[in-house]
Amino acid sequence: MKKFISLSLISLLAPIAAIAQSTDGLQSTSCLTSSSSSTTDLYKTKVDVKYAKYFSVDYHNTYKVVNNLSTNDTYVLYQCGSNKPSVDKASAFIPIPVTSAAAWATTAAIFLEALGVQNDIKNLGTAPSIVSACLQKLLEDVIEPFNESNSTQTDQQEDSNAVVFNMPGSDDDTANTVYSVEYLEGSALGRSEWIKFFATFFNAEERANTLFDSIDSNYQCFSTKANKEYNDIRPVVAWTSYAAPTEYNNNTAYWQISFADYKYDIVRDAGARMLNTTGKQSTMFSTSQAFLDALEEVDIVIDESFVSYTYNDLLKNYGITDKNKSEYSWVSTDRVYRPDRIQSTAGGLGWFEAPVAFADALLQDLIGVAHPKFSKEGYQPIWFRNLANSDPVAVVTAANCTNVYAQRQDPAGTCSSIDFQSANPSDSAYSGVDQNETQDLVYDLSKSDIIDDDSESAKGSKSSDALSVKLSAVSSVLAISLIAALC
Repeated sequence: MKKFISLSLISLLAPIAAIAQSTDGLQSTSCLTSSSSSTTDLYKTKVDVKYAKYFSVDYHNTYKVVNNLSTNDTYVLYQCGSNKPSVDKASAFIPIPVTSAAAWATTAAIFLEALGVQNDIKNLGTAPSIVSACLQKLLEDVIEPFNESNSTQTDQQEDSNAVVFNMPGSDDDTANTVYSVEYLEGSALGRSEWIKFFATFFNAEERANTLFDSIDSNYQCFSTKANKEYNDIRPVVAWTSYAAPTEYNNNTAYWQISFADYKYDIVRDAGARMLNTTGKQSTMFSTSQAFLDALEEVDIVIDESFVSYTYNDLLKNYGITDKNKSEYSWVSTDRVYRPDRIQSTAGGLGWFEAPVAFADALLQDLIGVAHPKFSKEGYQPIWFRNLANSDPVAVVTAANCTNVYAQRQDPAGTCSSIDFQSANPSDSAYSGVDQNETQDLVYDLSKSDIIDDDSESAKGSKSSDALSVKLSAVSSVLAISLIAALC
């Protein structure tokens, strides 16, 4: 049975108080007139991309060229009131600053909230799954959900906005559709840096630079401290999931270990080690025993299965019994986690929202998983809960919002003010952890029952894999329902 906790933790996720509709940190908020000079640089504050690999921005006096380097789309953003510039092969021409935007992906909405421009959001997709308290509040009387049951009305809603943020491959593309692919980035900071991409549409570069510089600095501090204190005692982390038999995987269950690049990146930065196999994004196992063999030397399991279940359900699905549970330290030490602590009433997961925008908070959370006593003041992870200990779920509602127009607060603590504790090898959290091992744990897959890429199960799962990558971008209730249909 699911447990729930008080909402004190959720206060960390609520926006800070601020003046409604502040223009601080915005540039060129007015449209040009006939007397305006086209030789004046309207965008004195620019973004410089440091970590992200899949977008770039080129500035001109009265317009910007924003490139999605994954989809090869070019978006020309020109100051309202100016003439539309001549740019070859542009995917869309969008007047800025945008004052009416729609988002099918929840991460897009969270980036806009982090910029403090959420009042410019007019439509959202799969609204019930939104976890953000203030976006839920705005959905009550300001933001209109897309009417997904009426394609004609949906088209009208999309056309009424200056820009519609979406993911590649969607059926809801329009002339003003803009793709974001932050979920493809290979680092946590690269994913968070997409706030600069979204900022260009609202002339909010200063806000984006200020926030991201803070995130980056805080992240580096957490990484430096974690790797200094825990270099000699790094628990091995595995990101796992189970898929029950369905018609979409040839009625054959499979077990999966994820090796997404950003997970490697952040696990190492948290002072831990990653279970490593072949360099693939994921590996599927056809038997639970082969899967468990790969987890034999793992210390911490983070379960990302697409259905919510109890610890006993997980043990059963993984093939853990009273006879073999002592063979796995992650079972005997109760180190099994799920990233589902923060949820909406409808079951949407906060894991698919703020962690993408706030890499420093994600890193702090993972440090809290790998080294539970890292802070002398104590730390309770925001998104991860210990499934083995039956940690409760926290449900976020609109009532938790204190100011709908405030910039969303970075939920991470200030690293410089946190006194990291040195690891105590005798602590139960480190039971079974190999000391003085700094490299990833490499597991030889040649001895495993791995599902071949050409098998029916793998074919069914490839769609699931693609969707699971996009889960960090698309509204979680919709995505989970889609994945349930594919695996």
